[in-house]
Amino acid sequence: MGSKQQGLTLIELMITLAVLGVIVAIAVPGFNTMIQNTRSATLGEEMVGALQFARSEAIKRGARVTLCGSSDGSSCDGGWMDNWIVVVDTAATDDAASPVVADAAAVLRFWEAPENGAAVAAAQGGGTPTFVRFTRKGTLGLSGTGEVTLTTSVSGCSSNRARQITVGAAGMLNTKRSTSGCS
Repeated sequence: MGSKQQGLTLIELMITLAVLGVIVAIAVPGFNTMIQNTRSATLGEEMVGALQFARSEAIKRGARVTLCGSSDGSSCDGGWMDNWIVVVDTAATDDAASPVVADAAAVLRFWEAPENGAAVAAAQGGGTPTFVRFTRKGTLGLSGTGEVTLTTSVSGCSSNRARQITVGAAGMLNTKRSTSGCS
């Protein structure tokens, strides 16, 4: 009668671990790129959600509402890489050069600053706006200088995973994929 083998030999175990190591070494870089692509798309969708919220609040309230960057969460004093806030804007006109936040109660919603490696760039008529204002009718404030284009991406994303969001003069949003900011 022969003896039955139970378990693995040391050589079988070493071969299994070597094969597993090769598979992990191949999969990890692709997985990291997939994570960065998802983060980049999510950042763009967060921006779209913030813009849609600001526009709908402007129409609902019949007042100017602005999305802007904020360093302290209660005033429009920051850039797009800071926290974002949506506020009831009490500026004198739809074309005022900067938003006016009456008090802390004017802040309607707050978003945390984008994570490290994120990039948000804005352009309007050759300038770089730090806010997007919607009028009481839901149209774009400061529309005389043209539409606002916001581009969002996360470093390490690939191909066309960045997002380009355009806010037209009528306040309508258009989102498309972009390669800007992705390698």
